[in-house]
Amino acid sequence: MSIITKRGDDGQTDAMYGGRLSKNAPEVVACGDVDELNAALGMLRVSGLPKDIVEQVDTIQGHLVALMGLLSVPAAKREKYLADGFPSVTAEDVEWLESIAVAMPTKFDGWARPGASGSVPASWMDMARTICRRAERSAWAVDDVSGEACRFLNRLSDILWLWARKLEGQE
Repeated sequence: MSIITKRGDDGQTDAMYGGRLSKNAPEVVACGDVDELNAALGMLRVSGLPKDIVEQVDTIQGHLVALMGLLSVPAAKREKYLADGFPSVTAEDVEWLESIAVAMPTKFDGWARPGASGSVPASWMDMARTICRRAERSAWAVDDVSGEACRFLNRLSDILWLWARKLEGQE
């Protein structure tokens, strides 16, 4: 069976639980932005990160997959999606990210200049951070999406910024 269906050639994509969405619908845009973030985190995983960060990135990627599912469902069917037991992003997930941030020292020396230290992992971390900010903005545009989902992306961008600064300091 081929991956090529040609069903998207008209600018529409299939939605979960039936129906079609425009490829520029807020749900599709937000899902695509989170997918791009997930791919950027994949680049990070192979860029020479410390093992503890790789493990946390793996957990984050699992949450992002759940978030993509939630975002890709039209608002009218999101309640059914959750009732059917599909994963979402919860307050506990947001708290987990906050615990990572609290455990990290924060020293602000002005604006960051990604890449200035020559650290490839730090540069990828900053790239992922900017994609995460875009994904958060896109998620806020989706009707009735969980505020926890948007807060997760907000906290994640903070963590990515902190990790990038940490990695720059290690070079």
